[in-house]
Amino acid sequence: MTNRLNDKRMRPELVSVDVPRKYIIKLTFDDGTSGELDVSKLASRGVFNAWDDNDLFFQAYISESGAIAWNDDLDIDPLNAYLSIKGISFEEWKQNQSLYATN
Repeated sequence: MTNRLNDKRMRPELVSVDVPRKYIIKLTFDDGTSGELDVSKLASRGVFNAWDDNDLFFQAYISESGAIAWNDDLDIDPLNAYLSIKGISFEEWKQNQSLYATN
């Protein structure tokens, strides 16, 4: 059984968020992974409508929980963003983490 505390330590930590243009977020993680995430498919959907209010999209920051956030009600999971940038599935990432844990 996996220890949840150890599981959290293996998760990449988001260290910077930048918004170079609308619906594009540039992210950097503590393992050196960085890249741009295109979130235009989320725009104008549900809570993400708020991005267009007063240019909220350009006000992205890292929340206390480590998420990509715009306010207390609007955020994106950093692990999903990390996996998108790396171009790998959660299953692939989890398998890699298991390999590192046994070495």
